[in-house]
Amino acid sequence: MTKSKASAELTRRAHQLLQLLVLEYIRTGLPVGSKRLASLHPEGVSPATIRAIMARLEQAGFLNQPHTSAGRVPTTKGFQFYVDGLERTPNLPNRQVSRIREMLEQETDPGDLMIQTSQILSRLSNNLGFVLAPPQSVSVLKRIEFVKISSRRILAILVTRAGLVQSRLIATGRRLSQEDLDRAGLCLQDQFEGQTLSHIRRELRRLESDTGEDRRPRNEAIRLGTASLVRSRRNPGSDSEVYFGGTSRVLQQPELNDQDRAAGLFRTMEKKSRLAEVLTRRLDADQPAPRVTLDLDRHIPEMRGWAMISSPYLYRERVAGSLGILGPRRMKYDRGISLVGYVARLFGRILSAT
Repeated sequence: MTKSKASAELTRRAHQLLQLLVLEYIRTGLPVGSKRLASLHPEGVSPATIRAIMARLEQAGFLNQPHTSAGRVPTTKGFQFYVDGLERTPNLPNRQVSRIREMLEQETDPGDLMIQTSQILSRLSNNLGFVLAPPQSVSVLKRIEFVKISSRRILAILVTRAGLVQSRLIATGRRLSQEDLDRAGLCLQDQFEGQTLSHIRRELRRLESDTGEDRRPRNEAIRLGTASLVRSRRNPGSDSEVYFGGTSRVLQQPELNDQDRAAGLFRTMEKKSRLAEVLTRRLDADQPAPRVTLDLDRHIPEMRGWAMISSPYLYRERVAGSLGILGPRRMKYDRGISLVGYVARLFGRILSAT
């Protein structure tokens, strides 16, 4: 539902009450009753009038009443209406900005940068921070090596220009010496260094069809490179790593007293590829700005009652990944949007300079 259509459903007073109720629920995490709203309303509306308006809001799908005698809580539609109404978000305090820059700009290793960023996002939001690393498909090759593990098992080590190190264990039907593997790595590096991995994958597929049974070093390199780099593309984000920070912090949220929700969080963290897929599908090259997702459970059922604020970041002027925060729906959206937006811009600049 668009903002204009949702607004058309509400009178000015109902709009005010819904905004007040969402803010109070975010603050306390408890159902909000008519007497409490009456004390918060600036125009002195009676509890009876408020109860009537809340009943209409419930019928329209903006509110829910957990128990007959309890107050109301916002639904996904109610939270969405509140988020859509955030015309301005506050700037981060100068002291906080300086501290974030100081902590991130000292990181020279991309992996450490991502870990530190996820922890900062968590610390400043009291939610779970995350960073989706650039997928292999947009990374640029710097070095590739093969290490012999056993007679038919090889560890492929890939280093990107951004400094990220990825490895994959592959099996081979041939008995290869470490010298053979060194030659294969140098051959691939000489031919493909400085090219994106998506381009390298296409070239390897083309070259592989011409190798036949020839055992020349170049053809051996093509076979090994294909086994290392060409993966299934059925799931967007399947070759992206997700860094999490602040698990212990988010577990302190009252909502995590529910064992099912806590278990759902851990299952999501264990199966990072599902979150990576959701994040990858939300990347928008034309609008690198924060985005609020309130219906996570549509994509990840274990995330019922959770919300996400995410923002793409630029790596050398190209959208490469995203970062943000995950937490219960009653998070402070205005502050979260400001935090995620600023950190995404800073993170992209620092990563591009590594």
